[in-house]
Amino acid sequence: MPIAMCATLDTRHAAGTDLVFSVSLALAWKKLEHRFGALRFAPQPALADALSRTVVDGAVSPAWCVADAGFGAEGILERLRSELLSRFSAADVRYLPRGLAPDALLAYGYLSRDLRFPVVFAVREGVFDARPVRAFGIVDNNHPHNAARAAQVIVHEHRSEREFVIELCTDAADEDRLLIAQVPPRERLGETVRDVLDRLGRLPPEYRSLRRGEEVAIPRIELETEASFPELLGRRLCTGELAGRVFHEARQRVRFTLDEGGASVTAEAAILSFGMPEPRRSFAVCQPFLVMLIRRSAFVPYLALWVETPAWMQSPARPAGAGPALGGIYR
Repeated sequence: MPIAMCATLDTRHAAGTDLVFSVSLALAWKKLEHRFGALRFAPQPALADALSRTVVDGAVSPAWCVADAGFGAEGILERLRSELLSRFSAADVRYLPRGLAPDALLAYGYLSRDLRFPVVFAVREGVFDARPVRAFGIVDNNHPHNAARAAQVIVHEHRSEREFVIELCTDAADEDRLLIAQVPPRERLGETVRDVLDRLGRLPPEYRSLRRGEEVAIPRIELETEASFPELLGRRLCTGELAGRVFHEARQRVRFTLDEGGASVTAEAAILSFGMPEPRRSFAVCQPFLVMLIRRSAFVPYLALWVETPAWMQSPARPAGAGPALGGIYR
């Protein structure tokens, strides 16, 4: 099945395509903007403007993310490695380069969050798009954990069996929400997100709990994907001390699991400029020049020719059948 990695929530829904957004790329982008100001390119890609509009304040806790930007000479690579090692010793870090030139620029974002259900849900069979799938939830039986499982489910809206919004309470319920929303998509992912958030708490409190005999079935998910963002690459920057640079890499990866035990997400993003591009040099002789032959041990050449005119130069080779050169002489 096709999946689209979304750098921002501005991404449009497309039939038959899964969408995954993580804030990690935006975290790296915001670190660049904090250091250098708004990033302007020639020409300006729409994605750059969308990343600038993305609000990340409050989206993640500093306790479970690492983000920074800087030059190799400033020790950005060593600083990131040290922080990741001290706070996420088991982190699966893939986007940090082995080395970084002094004038290379790196912006990096990493987040890791693990949410556990206090009481594990039941493993069960489910159906998604008429296809049987492995699922978890609550089965209508007399299992002794069913009451505790049901207490972990908050019903925010139930318009029909085809359209509802529920919340699964985790061990971090005071800080985070895990929402499952079976709703019609809007035009863009961000609009769907806002629509779901607007639906929270619509039901009166007495209808927010599961009733006896009500079942829950949520498909298990195990997702790992990555993507690059070519819209940001190869365009010259016009911002302050970054003027003239280009980004050579901009990529993001996401790993997400959802099952009867909880939800876990790891996301990593990196934006990299290898340094100021070396100017392309040209050695095409097109003006007066000196030709000199001289022994390595001598100070006087044994031939010196100053070429001021094309009098002694050859005309370009002419293809077979071409007419005579000026003056009737073939060159």
